[in-house]
Amino acid sequence: MGCTTFTASAAVAAEQSACEWVVSDVPVPSGHDPKFTTVKGTDSFGNYSGNSRREGTGFTFDAVIWTGGQPRVLQAPGDLTDLQVIDENRSGTVLLFGRFPDRTATLLYKDAHEASGTITELPGLEGYQINPATALNERGDVLGNATSASGGDGVGLLWPATGGAPQVIERSAGLSQDLDDDGTVLLRHPSSNGGRLWRNGVVTELAHEGKRQYVQAIRGGKVVGYQFEFEFSSPQGLLWDGNGAIKRIAGAASAYTINGGGLVTGQRGSLTGKAAIWRDTRFMTELPLPNGVSGVSELFVAGDDETLFSKSGSGPLRWSCE
Repeated sequence: MGCTTFTASAAVAAEQSACEWVVSDVPVPSGHDPKFTTVKGTDSFGNYSGNSRREGTGFTFDAVIWTGGQPRVLQAPGDLTDLQVIDENRSGTVLLFGRFPDRTATLLYKDAHEASGTITELPGLEGYQINPATALNERGDVLGNATSASGGDGVGLLWPATGGAPQVIERSAGLSQDLDDDGTVLLRHPSSNGGRLWRNGVVTELAHEGKRQYVQAIRGGKVVGYQFEFEFSSPQGLLWDGNGAIKRIAGAASAYTINGGGLVTGQRGSLTGKAAIWRDTRFMTELPLPNGVSGVSELFVAGDDETLFSKSGSGPLRWSCE
């Protein structure tokens, strides 16, 4: 998710160390199933967005917009159907995927938390079918994917915030994973082992220690992910700093996302371990869970306001430091 990059001040760090992390349930729209509801992005000002399964309809999902904590099902205009939320940025713009009768599309819902919100379609790529996108950054660039209508070959797409046709990222360069605020694309190596950075067509390899690595997210030039210290055992959370050096995240088995202040989410001990947070590589705390909940999935959203979202087997959860 693309958000403004900033450096956490000493005052912010002191406040976070003194506060208490509180977990609460995310309210679900009437007639929707909490177990199949996921928050996908936030504007870091108390609003967020995601998807929820309509009860009694098999696997029909609706896009949901939470404004001031209250959910609203997004009604698709015209002949647009099957809307899915992918991401959201601090401007309150929501990245969507949807279907028209003759095509699939990547869309932006601007001013999503205002009555005046509007949905616009991004340009397609001739000869390709648009697939669900990957990320939206703070300035409005969009990272997406498409598949050749003839041969089935996949490519990454980068739509610039300035408008126009998307830039093509060939699959040989890597698989689209995340997008930084300056337009740098984080790619997974085509072999799914290791990471690369793509900037205006130039590919740079991330440092690799000869172990199986899985990059997850990028923010402010820092990349987080994890590697197996041995073949598919002893997972270790990693952070690549702005100079490309690898640093181990203390006690982390995984690292899934990083926000503008360097807050990292992941799991301790194992890939099924306790959900926890770090400041860059320094351990902060394990996250509390509601009564009866033993764990959460890796589907974390970390806002720049340090509000976190994930989901358990019973429904979506929200954490805030109060």
